[in-house]
Amino acid sequence: MESQIVLDTFIKETGGYVASQLEACTRCGMCAEACHFYQATGNPEYAPVWKIELLKRAYEQRFTLVGKAKLLLGIDKSITDTDIADFSKIVYEACTMCNKCSMVCPMGIQLGPLIHEVRSGFSEAGVVPADLMAAVEKQVEEGSPLGVTDDVYESRLEWVADEWEVELPMDVKGADTLVIFSSIEIMKFPENIAAIAKILNAAGENWTLSKKAREVVNFGFYEGNEERTIMFLQRVFDGAIELGVKKIVVTECGHAYDALRWTSYNLMDVPKGIEITHIVGLIGDYLRTGKIKLKEGAFNDGVVTFHDACKIQRRGGHIKEPREILHVLSPDAFKEMSPSHEESICCGGGGGVIAIKEADPIRYAAFGLKIDQMEKIGATTVVMSCSNCRLQFTDCVQHFNLDVKVAGLSQMVADALVE
Repeated sequence: MESQIVLDTFIKETGGYVASQLEACTRCGMCAEACHFYQATGNPEYAPVWKIELLKRAYEQRFTLVGKAKLLLGIDKSITDTDIADFSKIVYEACTMCNKCSMVCPMGIQLGPLIHEVRSGFSEAGVVPADLMAAVEKQVEEGSPLGVTDDVYESRLEWVADEWEVELPMDVKGADTLVIFSSIEIMKFPENIAAIAKILNAAGENWTLSKKAREVVNFGFYEGNEERTIMFLQRVFDGAIELGVKKIVVTECGHAYDALRWTSYNLMDVPKGIEITHIVGLIGDYLRTGKIKLKEGAFNDGVVTFHDACKIQRRGGHIKEPREILHVLSPDAFKEMSPSHEESICCGGGGGVIAIKEADPIRYAAFGLKIDQMEKIGATTVVMSCSNCRLQFTDCVQHFNLDVKVAGLSQMVADALVE
């Protein structure tokens, strides 16, 4: 039974730390107001605390006297396969793992990681949305959820190098920096590859790409499967070790940055002596140290705003760099949305949600919050440093027929470089 597999996984995962988190919850409901899916729909099932309900019930029924008594007296019910199917839709389709809910919790409960534990149980039982699982299996078999095989990778990069006339060093042993793109960039936003290459070359960076470490996205992380998360992380680290680099730069992908920069250290032995950073942090360093110079006011028309990505800005802390850049590029046009910075509203497409077709109605509803934010300041251009966010914005702008331009921060920097 699926429910038994999920229960066994929950019980295995429920150590002292998880138990203390579950016991601390006061059911105050503050986390609901932080969730973009709940805010957009008012559906109480989308409240973060409800998303961990099965984990809480499994813990109580197995380890607490009150929980055992409730089960015995029929006040509480055993977890069924129907419960598993219902909650699978909630935690995969109506949660981007943005973890804003944890920020507002007065008890300091890490709801995002707890929801990830719920996904882990569903992964063990094979109760994962078909679209998401298909992408996971594609990454296992082909090295990429979007089918970026060795041949596709090589041909796409050759085309980018020719089309934009940029140098793309490949498998350079002894290079200082390994740069890894996401398949979204390779297949959907190839101009990003050229833009970042142009920036790195202008800064005099000793960098390389890798055929072995060619995909930074980690669909095992979205799924909640530890084994596959490690598998995809190991491919990146193996490529870095083989080339002897000192630094890994994650390009415009938020969850990949989270997986490499933090999650990896809790799952596996990460190679020592390799710094892991994000491209927006690196560009910020280049600008501060004078390694690159930008044309002031290069994008000074209309109203330019910035969307803070959950995993890059809120989680990663790269909040100042994009604003320092935009104050150069758009000194008069730049205007903040509200809320922003650490309190920014998620785009609604992260955590694997955009890969699940059935989640489209909820995903579009959540994006309504971003529409309201942009309309309040009259934004004509919205900039971001995450390609998954960019894919969500691009799709939703088309879906809602919005008159707003979606731009990648790296592309803007590349276009404004002073030679």
